[in-house]
Amino acid sequence: MLPRDHYLKQTFQDAVNFPDGFEKGGLSDIQARLIRKQGVLVNALAMDEVSDPTPDDLHILKVIANQSAPKSPIEQAWIKYLSIVKARQASAPPKSSKTKTKAKPVEPEEPSVTEQEGKPAKAKATKKTAKAE
Repeated sequence: MLPRDHYLKQTFQDAVNFPDGFEKGGLSDIQARLIRKQGVLVNALAMDEVSDPTPDDLHILKVIANQSAPKSPIEQAWIKYLSIVKARQASAPPKSSKTKTKAKPVEPEEPSVTEQEGKPAKAKATKKTAKAE
């Protein structure tokens, strides 16, 4: 755990969900500035990594948990940021599945398992089919 000042000195970025920047991703200029300035702190608060949270910090946690309405501009900006991220993630699985199929990131794990068994991956798949029958 680190003090909140540590997190305020860092700039928040999200290249995965906002590759073209927060402004082009749906946040206003002011919201984007607030997210960049305080996003690392808010993220650290959500992960319970801040050693000295203020009452305002604790309130934003209630806002994130839907236990309170957003009051401050950063709370409103963070809620909007989260809603955009959730919407993008909800639409991402079909794209991710296609990407995973093309990139086949699972295959490197399978050979290491089959190497332990001393059989090629295709033989293992055939063995599974034989067991299922």
